[in-house]
Amino acid sequence: AADLSAKQYHFVRQSAANICNQSSLGTDSALIGVLQNKPKSGEHAAVQFFGKSKVVAGAAITQGDILSTNSSGRATVVTSGLMAAGRALEAAGADGDIIPALLFPPFRWSGAA
Repeated sequence: AADLSAKQYHFVRQSAANICNQSSLGTDSALIGVLQNKPKSGEHAAVQFFGKSKVVAGAAITQGDILSTNSSGRATVVTSGLMAAGRALEAAGADGDIIPALLFPPFRWSGAA
């Protein structure tokens, strides 16, 4: 749906049939996974939703935190009501750090571990 060439390892959402775009809302149930390549508009996007992947952090993250997405498609710590989509395998010190995460199919986080 857009040029995602600068969004590798960011969370993406389904925006239309067979089309994805950068995730921009942690509560969006259309969250589908993490972009693995650097597609320009109209090119194939490789999206991973299960298994180990790199993610771009949107803030400091502690190893083991459950992850969601911020308005820029970057990984953040999940809070109640957001879509949970992975677990941090390493810590991130700041916004922009790239860390490994274990992805799982997104679901709405209730706040219970």
